[in-house]
Amino acid sequence: MNSSPVHPSTTSAVLEAPSSPVTPVDAELSSGPTRIALTVTGDVRSIRHGGSTLVSQYSPSDHDAMIGGVFLRRHTDGSVQSAPLVGARSASSFSVVDGSARWAGEVLGAAYTVSLVLDPTGDLWVWRVDLASVEAGAAGTYDVVVAQDLALAPEGMSLSSEPYVSQYIVHHVVEGSTAGSVLASRQTMATAPVLPLAVSAIVEGARAHLTDGFSLYGLDSKLDGHAHALDTAEWDSLVYQYELSMPTLLGPTLDLSEPRTVHAVTAFVPDYRGELADAIDAVPGLFDRAVEAAAAVVASDAAAPAVRSLLVSAPLFAGRDLTEDELVDLGAGSVLQPERAADGSLLSYFTADATHVVSRAKELAVERPHGHVVKAGTDVAPNDNILSASSYVYGVFASHVVVGNTSVNRFVSVQRNHLNLLRSSGVRALVKIDGAWNLLGVPSALVMDLGGLRWVYETSAGRIDVRTTASAEGRVLEVRVDSEQPLELLVTVDVELGDHAWSAEPALDGRALVFTAEAGTDVQSHCPDLTYVLASPTGRIGDDSVLFADGEARRTSVVTVAFEAATSASVVLTGDLEGRAPALDAAARTLDAALDVPAELVTHRRYIGDFTRNLHVEGSGRLAEVNLLLPWFTQNGLIHFLVPHGLEQYSGAAWGTRDVCQGPLELNLAFGRFDTAREIVLRVFGHQDPDGTLPQWFMFDAYSERYSDEAHGDVVVWPLMALGEYLSATGDTSVLDVEVPFWDSSARRAGTEAVPVLEHVRASLEYIRTHRAPGTQLLSYGEGDWDDTLQPAQESMKEEMASAWTVALLFQATSTLSALLRGGSHDALADELQAEADVIAAEFTDRLMIDDVLAGYVVFAPEGPWPVIHPTDDRTGLRYRLIPMTRSIIAGLFTPEQVLRHEALVEDNLHFPDGVRLMDRPAPFQDGITKYFRRGEQAANVGREIGLMYTHAHVRYTQALAALGRERLVTELLRISPVGQFERLDHSAARQRNCFYSSSDAGFTDRYDFAENFDKLRDGSVQVKGGWRVYSSGPGIYLRQLVHGALGITERAGGVVFDPVLAAEDDGTVLGVDLAGVHRRVTLHVVAGDAPVRVEVGGVAVQGAEVPAHYRSGGLFVASEQLTGDVDVYVGLDRSTLAG
Repeated sequence: MNSSPVHPSTTSAVLEAPSSPVTPVDAELSSGPTRIALTVTGDVRSIRHGGSTLVSQYSPSDHDAMIGGVFLRRHTDGSVQSAPLVGARSASSFSVVDGSARWAGEVLGAAYTVSLVLDPTGDLWVWRVDLASVEAGAAGTYDVVVAQDLALAPEGMSLSSEPYVSQYIVHHVVEGSTAGSVLASRQTMATAPVLPLAVSAIVEGARAHLTDGFSLYGLDSKLDGHAHALDTAEWDSLVYQYELSMPTLLGPTLDLSEPRTVHAVTAFVPDYRGELADAIDAVPGLFDRAVEAAAAVVASDAAAPAVRSLLVSAPLFAGRDLTEDELVDLGAGSVLQPERAADGSLLSYFTADATHVVSRAKELAVERPHGHVVKAGTDVAPNDNILSASSYVYGVFASHVVVGNTSVNRFVSVQRNHLNLLRSSGVRALVKIDGAWNLLGVPSALVMDLGGLRWVYETSAGRIDVRTTASAEGRVLEVRVDSEQPLELLVTVDVELGDHAWSAEPALDGRALVFTAEAGTDVQSHCPDLTYVLASPTGRIGDDSVLFADGEARRTSVVTVAFEAATSASVVLTGDLEGRAPALDAAARTLDAALDVPAELVTHRRYIGDFTRNLHVEGSGRLAEVNLLLPWFTQNGLIHFLVPHGLEQYSGAAWGTRDVCQGPLELNLAFGRFDTAREIVLRVFGHQDPDGTLPQWFMFDAYSERYSDEAHGDVVVWPLMALGEYLSATGDTSVLDVEVPFWDSSARRAGTEAVPVLEHVRASLEYIRTHRAPGTQLLSYGEGDWDDTLQPAQESMKEEMASAWTVALLFQATSTLSALLRGGSHDALADELQAEADVIAAEFTDRLMIDDVLAGYVVFAPEGPWPVIHPTDDRTGLRYRLIPMTRSIIAGLFTPEQVLRHEALVEDNLHFPDGVRLMDRPAPFQDGITKYFRRGEQAANVGREIGLMYTHAHVRYTQALAALGRERLVTELLRISPVGQFERLDHSAARQRNCFYSSSDAGFTDRYDFAENFDKLRDGSVQVKGGWRVYSSGPGIYLRQLVHGALGITERAGGVVFDPVLAAEDDGTVLGVDLAGVHRRVTLHVVAGDAPVRVEVGGVAVQGAEVPAHYRSGGLFVASEQLTGDVDVYVGLDRSTLAG
């Protein structure tokens, strides 16, 4: 039974509003350059070295427990019991005396004392564990487990994306040591070429090891927070390079017939570039120094155990499993594309309106927890004043609540750990059941809608429903809790506004707190009027005192809303860049009239439907899956465009120049939203320097002075591509006369003198002409191209190397623009563009095509050119690169013979069951030491681009198939649809089904396993997993290929191009879609042979203009005035003009 703190309902007035929180260093150990900060409950808050390096990864607040630590296990009669010995999860007393920390207590029949001490140099720290039996003649043996999460990176980077930082920590088992398993962990990217190292060991000998927290905790920890590996007597040691770097060591078996001592040591080396097999040598005398440092610990009496926050002490509360009937009832009986477990039980399904229903069992099967980024309002164009929030299945009802800039303006904190090991983040709810507080965790079911989520907890106290809903009309987020029985409720909100420097004052007669960032903070200086409101119609809003049994406030960032026993309660969050008044008005309206949740969700669906021209596929053919995919990919695409961030990559807030010219632009072009496409083009050119350069990424709001000062070599091409795409759709050459200032880099703002867009185009061309690879007319590689993992490791490669992909992209951009501008007032510019395209066409085959195979790159070195990623490349060992081949097809740069040859190379060497891969084999890896490519040779994790199946590239592959008129196009689009992938791909690991994945990650443990067993991906003997979610240009380009490429409906100014590319099984597909201002029925007919496109309206053939294509017969442009009724489109199955 948990201690019950004073409930706020016993006080006579609203609790005093919390002031700006403080993060006190409750205790600190310091020696040399190393500092270890501890919380009052004895959790390690952080380990820092020098002025900037964060050695540890996660920083628990006073409401959290450290995720690593020291654990004791007792083995008796084949069973294993375990208990934490340090921190808030333990029952230890804790004190800090004379430079060492001390925990003490009794558990599992053993008396223990744990000491943490730094050695005099600060190079290493030691956990000394002293154990003695308190039960005479007690049976059983003991062992100790020690775990430490690692970042080994600058603090700013460590806290921007913990999974990303972990992907670049390589773990190596040092062989031959007297200490058994010794782990060397090196950060390979964050400060490269400086490579920080941590060495972890147990002096008395570790008998097993793990390297990732997912291995220690397991997926079931989402239910109870328990490290489930502790329940297994003997471990199979594993180096698993995933996203929760946590070296974990299992100590020797101990017989406590006499007292025993274990020393666990971690040594830190600021820069180690040697072989990891020799890492122990980097810390001379490691084991002796560890024992010596621990021997200096001064014995002392530890203080009484500290009062713990309810967020730590309350058990996680999970809903029970639902029966199938109960699960189906949540979708009102509508069940589409059901997913079932091996035993036939229902795991998840969709409803007819694309709502996604997920069972508890499904959540426990996935590594990436189900989550959703909701966006308030119905914006379709950039607007700084948009509210968004992220919710996760295990009781994170809202997190990352933010208006505007998603990195700096955050109000409610980010959920940073996929196993829910830190409980204070976001908006949480504690409920009192049977007299004890419980923290709501994994529900019986999660119901996800476009505009909100519903958590369903079936419990012994009846059903509890939690609904998070984003208003479709304004900047409001409502979290509502309904229960069958009256329950006491305590909602916690972790506020991080102003980087935890904020002030709050009551409003609305005590029903609300108004939050503003303090003067001098980053957010206040950029958005001085930004105001957030936390409100509740019935709850009492106050500080964190109600979370502690002593009723004393800790002045942390956690704000509470307490409710007396009731069957309904709610909190409202609002925000506004325009100040206090609109934020309070929105809150007041919602307090007076709660959101009509069903109506709000319908409005969100209507908003997405309107955006997509109400596209719908009738019937039950394979393309009916589009009805479930389309709303979610559209919503994801709008998140990427308007409030850039994702479920893993929560630090976004910027547009990548390359990205915004693809995903957002193509999302808008897919559905005929030309005004927004035009705005994108103009905004991008507005960030161009007079010398033609553009940033890799830039913030587009009040923080516009923040952008990358470098860019990859292809970035200069993307505004030209975007302009060409826009002109192709609209013919609006007037955009070239719009005056846009160049960017003033010296002032980090827009310049004062505006020039026509055509001058921006000329600036791009001038830059391209002055950045050629030596002895060629090919654009040089610069800092890289589309594949971020292939950034040059050698300075000479930046100037000497040319990327075949970038060259093909430039050919497409310049040749397209030249053709579009020819014959008007811009012939001179068209000539300049065509000259660049002609140069590429002249040199492409001679310089980049070697032995009839397109090289990924060619280095034009003084000693002579040599290919990179080509069958003759004996340096990297890589033979084929996907994206130069697909882009050359899309651009029409290949000859017909080259097309057929390279199409076959892709199918034979790069096509896998889960999609096409970027290269025919993994990049070389030597413990993170680079030779040719940064990131590709640094990352230890087999994920994202490293795993080679990057979904964006697969979508471009489908674009190449559309250009060729291949009937397998729809098959390849559906291959990467998460809605039905489980049915099509036997070796697909369980994953969330209603979001875009940026990659398909091979289920290998590390890079060496990946290299050795890569071919197992071809036969499906290795699982593939979903990568990072939502934040990607992928949804936009996918939807364009679906609508324009496969379904063949392309809106253009004045009419529609009909040009479907379908298989015989798609014959008779019927669509409903808004065309020319009217919702129409379009039937697609696939006929045998090479018949050109024919269009009938109302049964009568209409005339149109054929749209030329490079390698097949083209589509048919039909003027809007001819579309007077329903449409039938007839197309031949094989329209290829290629021989063979």
